[in-house]
Amino acid sequence: MSSVPVQWKLAWIRPIPKVSALNQHSDYRPISITPVLTHILEKMVVRQYMYPAILNAPATLSFSDQFAYRPTGSTTAAIITILHRVTHLLATNRYVIVIALDFSKAYDTVRHHTLLNKIAELDIPDYIYNWLIDFFTGHSHQTHYGGSVSQIQCISANIIQGSVPLLMLPVLLT
Repeated sequence: MSSVPVQWKLAWIRPIPKVSALNQHSDYRPISITPVLTHILEKMVVRQYMYPAILNAPATLSFSDQFAYRPTGSTTAAIITILHRVTHLLATNRYVIVIALDFSKAYDTVRHHTLLNKIAELDIPDYIYNWLIDFFTGHSHQTHYGGSVSQIQCISANIIQGSVPLLMLPVLLT
C-alpha cells in the first residue's frame, strides 16, 4: 500500500509581517512549515517519476509553453520566448497585443480531485499514483501566532505552500 504518514500532512502556518505598521490581515504573509521528510519524498517522486512523465506527456496535456517548475525552465527563458515571439510578429504586423495574467493565487483554488484526474493521464506507476492520492488526502493546517494555536483545519482545494509545485502542473496547464 502506498501511503504518507499523517504527521507529514500537517502544515504549521506562521504569519510573518510584510510591512512594519500592521493594520489588517493582509499585512501578514502566511508561511507554511511542513516536515522535512515530506519535502525529501516529494522531490524524489518529482525527479524519478513526474519529470519523465511530463517529458513524454500525452497530447491531451500540453507543456510546450510551460517554463516554471521544469528542469530547463526559468523566468529568463519565458521572457526570451515572449520577446522572440513579439519581435517575430512585429516584423509582419503593425502592432502586437500582449495579455498577461497573474496566477499568483492559483495554488489556493486547485481541487485535489481535479489535480489527481489530470495526473492520472500521465504515464506513472500505479503505486506512485496511489501514493499521490494518499498524499493529497487528509492534508491539514494549523496557525501558530503569539503563543496561540488554532484548531486544525482540513485542506481539500489547495496545495500547501512549500510543496513541490510540479505536482500541480497538469491542472495549471489545461
